[in-house]
Amino acid sequence: MSRGRALLLGCIALGVLSGAVMADEEPCTTHADGQYFDLNPLKSSKDYVFKAPSGQEYNINVCRAVATETWAVDKPEVIAGFTRHDHGDFSIGSVNTTLTVVDGHPILTFTDGSACLSSNDLHASTAVRFVCDTSVFGSGSPQLIAQLPLADESACSFFIEWRTHVACPTHEKSSWSFTAIAATIVGIIFMLYIVCSLFHNYFVLQLRGFDLIPQYSFFSFSDTIEFFRSCVDRIKSRSSSDTWHYGNGGMGNSWGRSGGGGYDGLAASHEEGASMLGGPPGFLDEMDDEEEDDPETPRAAGGGEMDRSGVIRL
Repeated sequence: MSRGRALLLGCIALGVLSGAVMADEEPCTTHADGQYFDLNPLKSSKDYVFKAPSGQEYNINVCRAVATETWAVDKPEVIAGFTRHDHGDFSIGSVNTTLTVVDGHPILTFTDGSACLSSNDLHASTAVRFVCDTSVFGSGSPQLIAQLPLADESACSFFIEWRTHVACPTHEKSSWSFTAIAATIVGIIFMLYIVCSLFHNYFVLQLRGFDLIPQYSFFSFSDTIEFFRSCVDRIKSRSSSDTWHYGNGGMGNSWGRSGGGGYDGLAASHEEGASMLGGPPGFLDEMDDEEEDDPETPRAAGGGEMDRSGVIRL
């Protein structure tokens, strides 16, 4: 047995045996030597295409079945990769999401492919070794390193190397989502409220027994609307009480301020205006006596007299 065939079979056996040990890992992820590997970013809606040195074309995908439509092949929904022959497609292995790490390189093994031409009891299998290469910024591309037998039509075992930065160790993603974190925070706050309420009821209110349990009162939707409406009304009433206004009321004028302590309703009537213009009682009579004694007081024609305010008195 050649060295290449032994290495290929050893990788495949290692992948099969380690499947049960790493069953608790997420698909296409693994921990090894304190490092974390995740090949899920290589999962693609379009297959990766590569060619053998002879020119034979292969389609392959990672962590999922191939997206390309296959022809005359069994179980197309689980095919991890295939090549096209004259009498139908040839599966090089079924989907496997269990990673193994050998010498720091993640490895995926595909087994249970199409029946080999040399024997119907043997089925095609493939080992894909991913090499960490930080110079490859994209997904990289697979490369066929070896196939056994060497002829394309009879090849049944394949060894592929894939250089990509995705194969490098990475940080493990947290399984906690934003919703889970928010729910945890709310739960902690609620528990703190319960504990504080219990202490308050016990030490401050001196309650005992079932009375220690906090009592809750939840607003209904209508109560909430009514509460906000009352707040708005209070704000409006307070703002209007601080507003000065001026109004005209018939023959009189009034200045006022809204609220209980203003000057509302103090409009002057006609009689009040006349009394205000006439002055105190007896004021006009005194003015008439002074005008009669004053020789400079102008008198109107026809015997009338004009007082100082311009009124003609007969």
